[in-house]
Amino acid sequence: MKQKFDIGIIGAGLSGLTLGNSLLNKKIKNFILFEKEKKTKNDKTYSFWSGPGLFDIKKTFSVKPKKEWSQIEIKVKGASYKIDLGDYKYACYSSESVLSELYKKLTRKGVKVERGCVIKQLKKNQNDWEIVLKSKKILLKNIIDSRPNTKFDDKYPSLKQVFVGSEIISTKKVFDENVVTLMDFYDSNKDVIFTYILPFSKTKALIETTFFSYDINFRQVEKLHKLTLKKFDIKEITRTEKAVLPMSPYTNVKLENQYFRIGNFAGASRPASGYAFTRIALWANQIETKKEFCVEMINHKQNYLTNWLDKIFLSVLRSDPQKAPEIFKIFFTKVPIASSARFLSDQSRLVDYLVIILKLPKLVMLRGVINLYVK
Repeated sequence: MKQKFDIGIIGAGLSGLTLGNSLLNKKIKNFILFEKEKKTKNDKTYSFWSGPGLFDIKKTFSVKPKKEWSQIEIKVKGASYKIDLGDYKYACYSSESVLSELYKKLTRKGVKVERGCVIKQLKKNQNDWEIVLKSKKILLKNIIDSRPNTKFDDKYPSLKQVFVGSEIISTKKVFDENVVTLMDFYDSNKDVIFTYILPFSKTKALIETTFFSYDINFRQVEKLHKLTLKKFDIKEITRTEKAVLPMSPYTNVKLENQYFRIGNFAGASRPASGYAFTRIALWANQIETKKEFCVEMINHKQNYLTNWLDKIFLSVLRSDPQKAPEIFKIFFTKVPIASSARFLSDQSRLVDYLVIILKLPKLVMLRGVINLYVK
């Protein structure tokens, strides 16, 4: 006899596991989770802002950060700009610790999980969806798919965030463990390119080379990343991570009848920055319980002013990438950190929008608006 569930969640990543826990908290229990990996991997780093007026993610996820910092640094053309975060913090979490905790919460409450499984076939019957595994078939009323797309939306002003990161141990005390280098920019007329450094101690750090680009060229990113690593007298590389994330203000959540998408390709990734952790936490917290499962329950509720500003910002990054270092410098040095943190965390107030619009360079942003609507 085939097993049948109201909901099947494909993928035990951050979006899938967060959704599963949110459904449980809202007394929705008849669902199953599918994950191809047998074990949770430590192959991602989640970073976000915390502080007054921001959603308490540490309490929500019941996990401890790998490290928190009270200062960030922006580097433009060799000049360093350090910003004291005041009451705010910049924190990072290992994917392994977060996902393992979320996974344990589900299994402790008896949620059915098919782990280490390969979906052989997925087809629509008259009233249900059918997932075919190696040794069984499972019927589902609704499918929620968190797997990444194989194709990226290139509709203007969409970009891709392509990055390669290495967690390294240096032979020398080369890092200031109290300061995150959020962006150390390279000169480029084609892409926005920068180094991102999370220092865990004076000798240990995660170093990432990031491109905001409309191309996906890992060979180019990896080549620059290797050159960057040579600056740090490496004793050991303890782990690596790489990914390509959508930077797009456009999403398509509903694919077919009772088949929905979640995750980075369905609104979980902030278009202008790639931040996802906070957006996913807010999304799960806002999920409403209804009599029947529907797309309105899991759709990311967009703030239209935030989305509009993201579109303009992406338009500038795509059309004038050489202007990006100066814009980011102004954003972090001229805009009050409370407004910056709330904006990047999808929790802006009206005053934050006004301050950001007033502080950013008018001609550059106006050109972004023109390009957005003319193109």
